[in-house]
Amino acid sequence: MILYALPVSTYSAKVRMQLELKGIDYDMVPPPGGYSTPEYMQIVPLGTIPAIRDGDFCISESGVIASYLEEKFPEPSLMPGDAEDRARQRFMAQYHDLWLEPHLRRTFAHVDPSTRDEVASSDLLDKFQARIDMMEGLVDPAPYLCGDKISIADLAFPATFTLSELMFPIFGRDVSFGPKVQAWRETIYQNPVVKAVTDESRQATIDWMNSGGG
Repeated sequence: MILYALPVSTYSAKVRMQLELKGIDYDMVPPPGGYSTPEYMQIVPLGTIPAIRDGDFCISESGVIASYLEEKFPEPSLMPGDAEDRARQRFMAQYHDLWLEPHLRRTFAHVDPSTRDEVASSDLLDKFQARIDMMEGLVDPAPYLCGDKISIADLAFPATFTLSELMFPIFGRDVSFGPKVQAWRETIYQNPVVKAVTDESRQATIDWMNSGGG
């Protein structure tokens, strides 16, 4: 199996965690020709990462990849429990992808102080923080986000939260986590796979920032 991904990509990180927690052999390669290039888009039409190629089959979008991997490699399950449990897991993964992470990603356009829109960047950071605050009412970790077993919900947030701790200070701010989310973070980072992938993503982001973001 080929995983088209980059270490700086938070969406790539969660797919890598799933692959490694399930013990699936894979090779991670950067998108041929680069992100969103004609060469790569011959393989992945949207030109996005992550994407996987499993034999002749190729699919992108991290949520779709997660479902594919769970169906093809059901053990060990990262969608444990009954239908209600799995619905909660999908909801939290979607909450990350649709309602939280995009606000942080859009701040990259405002990193350069010379071209920064202070109002727009401040609004994005406010919205990101508000979504973290909202999680205090959405989850009751036990000790994982959706119960006593690790699930796809837990894989969505670690790299993004770590990225936020790098991004907020660029704008003179600090991100904060409520007691439930912080307790969960301390638990999830004890998992060696989650920690290793998150640490690699963090270092790759630092290297990218130090290089000027090119």
